Amino acid sequence: MSLMAITQHLRIPLIFFLLLIIIGIIGCEPTQNQQTQKHIGKFVPEISLVPLETSDAALVLTGKITLLNFWGTWCPPCRQELPGLARLASRLSGEPRFQLIAVSCGGGARDDLDQLRSDTAAFLTSTGIKISPWADPSGETRFNFSEAFDFGAYPTTYLIGADRRVIAIWTGYSPSVETQIAQAVARSLKDFSETDSP
Repeated sequence: MSLMAITQHLRIPLIFFLLLIIIGIIGCEPTQNQQTQKHIGKFVPEISLVPLETSDAALVLTGKITLLNFWGTWCPPCRQELPGLARLASRLSGEPRFQLIAVSCGGGARDDLDQLRSDTAAFLTSTGIKISPWADPSGETRFNFSEAFDFGAYPTTYLIGADRRVIAIWTGYSPSVETQIAQAVARSLKDFSETDSP
């Protein structure tokens, strides 16, 4: 077979392969798409969560910039994303106007709280991730978010303003998501400071 014949023979598969790579990269990139964009500015529904580590933690959204993340120990993209969210929360640990609420979820609509607590503690210990995890054992919060924002994939992260309105939504994970989220949080805290000052 001549070089020209080989080149012609490989051209179609190569073009197809490159097209698949481009589609895969675009499809894996969590961005503000039309599906998530339509929910920006909506009020967050009621949240009914249980702390997995402490029994006296109070959950308050109003007056804080909140990063609400639904994740699972069973979910590979969640396990990739969570360390970045924990680093961000650690950097902002002295910022009283910010909070990370990381909701550990089982694979079903309802979760066995004891099993979830055990799996989450084992995962956080083995990875050295330092967060205070929450749970939605009844599935009520996930149901409310599904109804309000079409929630249905893990990980999904909501940036919520001090007025309980959605600022941004990320569904899925890519290596650039940590930077996207950190920049959006920084902008939100800056905007919050400007509206809060006399």
